[in-house]
Amino acid sequence: MIGTGILKGMKVTFEHMMMTQKETVAYPEERVYTPPRFRGAPAWVFDPNGHARCVGCGICVFACPHGVIEMRTSETPDKVRMVDYYSIHITRCLFCGLCVEACPFRAIEMSDEFELAGYQRNDLTYTLKDWLGPNQREYHDEPRAQVAT
Repeated sequence: MIGTGILKGMKVTFEHMMMTQKETVAYPEERVYTPPRFRGAPAWVFDPNGHARCVGCGICVFACPHGVIEMRTSETPDKVRMVDYYSIHITRCLFCGLCVEACPFRAIEMSDEFELAGYQRNDLTYTLKDWLGPNQREYHDEPRAQVAT
């Protein structure tokens, strides 16, 4: 019979429209749930004592496919490498997570931040001074979840 496909499609649409439970979130007051593997803006991981885990090795800079991460380091007289300048250009970031996977010290991770709007392009370059800060997620030294490829 002609038109049975259209009728079946309209039946599925009507069932979905009328039978499913609607969920509304008052967004600015209530935060939207983000799953544990959500890839928001990259953020540094801080130890419980408040120090950043980054040692300035620069592997994340080389792992980034678009050159979004910039880092400058210097050495103290005690032969300790210090990070002088670290920035991420969020406007060019792909949120791919390659910098997170490359870091041997687990000093950078993808945060829950997804509200990344700004009026000026310069506002979307995060440096050490105006960093997104420590992630609110509880951090444990556990192996990363393996993803089947």
